[in-house]
Amino acid sequence: MTTSGDHADVMALLARERSGVLCTLHSRHESWPFGSLAPYALTDAREPIFLFSGIAEHTRNLRADGRASLLVQDSGARGDPLAGARVTLMGRAEELVGEPRALSLATYLARFPKANAFATAHDFSPFILRIERARWIAGFGAMGYIERGQW
Repeated sequence: MTTSGDHADVMALLARERSGVLCTLHSRHESWPFGSLAPYALTDAREPIFLFSGIAEHTRNLRADGRASLLVQDSGARGDPLAGARVTLMGRAEELVGEPRALSLATYLARFPKANAFATAHDFSPFILRIERARWIAGFGAMGYIERGQW
């Protein structure tokens, strides 16, 4: 259960931060959880967009099984990380093609202009994490879930 204030705080955290830890199911190692640093931009629906190379482990993993999570934490609380806000977004990632690909790429490049140098390379593709639920923690005793319908 969340309140509108909690929801707004989660959205502000996602907008403020620029990367998180993406966890995928390893396609070649018995589906062991696999973590990768993942810069992201947000769609208007506040779903993260990534730009991934075809040779990256996480890309292979997502193409085999799209289930993934993205942990985003308050970078200002790195000195005392358990006191800081954080959210884990759980969902299914999908590779974007056609018009959605072009729109998401433009959104990503607006946030990360330096990525333009490799964004048009033949093996880079935008992915989106279609959020099914989010687990947020705002500090001791302040936590909850946000389900897809509330997102």
